[in-house]
Amino acid sequence: MIGGGFGLRVQAPIIKTHPMMTVTAVSTMERHQLPDVLTIGDNPPTHYKNWAEMLDKEEIDLLFVSSIPTYHFEMVKYAMKKGINVVCEKPFTMNSNESKELIKLSNQYNKKVVIDFEWRYLPARQKVKELIHHNAIGNIIHFEYHISNPKYQILQSMKIGWMGERQKFGGMLGALGTHMIDCLRWLVRDEIETLNGLVYTHVSKGAGEHRDADDAFFVHGKMKRNSTFSIQFLSGINHGFGSNLKIFGSLGTITLSNDNKLCFGEANKELTEITVRKEGSTPSHLSMEASAYYPAFYPFIGKVYNYIEYDKVDSDLPTILDGHVNQVVIDRILSN
Repeated sequence: MIGGGFGLRVQAPIIKTHPMMTVTAVSTMERHQLPDVLTIGDNPPTHYKNWAEMLDKEEIDLLFVSSIPTYHFEMVKYAMKKGINVVCEKPFTMNSNESKELIKLSNQYNKKVVIDFEWRYLPARQKVKELIHHNAIGNIIHFEYHISNPKYQILQSMKIGWMGERQKFGGMLGALGTHMIDCLRWLVRDEIETLNGLVYTHVSKGAGEHRDADDAFFVHGKMKRNSTFSIQFLSGINHGFGSNLKIFGSLGTITLSNDNKLCFGEANKELTEITVRKEGSTPSHLSMEASAYYPAFYPFIGKVYNYIEYDKVDSDLPTILDGHVNQVVIDRILSN
């Protein structure tokens, strides 16, 4: 694994819970201390400061690239040349020219690349997909995904580092917009034809920082099969209303609030809540942050394992092609 932030706090501890996967080495750009959850027990991972040295020295089947986006292209390319398969964080690359080049290299070196759109595997979203695919709401008319997360006071008082720098692909379009766009493409099973997009920085100064990366974005448009969509995110505000996903169809409607309250209604009937069955329990030793990701990330890495080990591609697994198309959409938004 490359990454001393999210990768070290969330991904690595969850990977360690998988019976067929072992975290053998970690590289952090700064000399972070490995968390106890990784070092307890036999054969703790080797800790590197130089990621290229790690890839040169270690025998690795799979690399998780969880660094900041400016390094993704270089790291994924280097890994593939070393014969290593990759799971890459999003945003996949800095632009679609880079992602297109990585597709060519993955074919050239016959290496697998998966993009970390793990929220596809959240049980509630899997249920939404099931309803849509079984034609419960008929033809899709409109897809709406709005999130408001109140961070105004935090943005005023705390440093956010590279996340506030557009040239490093900081900002919420890369952090969350990529997931929201992927959710649209995955659930609607269609590609974007036309779009209008606006990224905006409501809190451009705070804690001595001057920021030009977005803390809000607004994207709407039309899919190729004529359904419409609206994607919106706000964080430079004092009160938020969570995450709200709504999918309107010719035969009914689906709503998903905060990824846990799922409602479905047929035409001319009231919306009613649907109970979502959860698979297994979250390991008690995980941190609160890692526990929040576990229901989606654990089944995701299970599908990754099957893909790498047995060449079995789950229909929901986000591959390098999904990463590239997502990047093309992001490029279009940023060029508006």
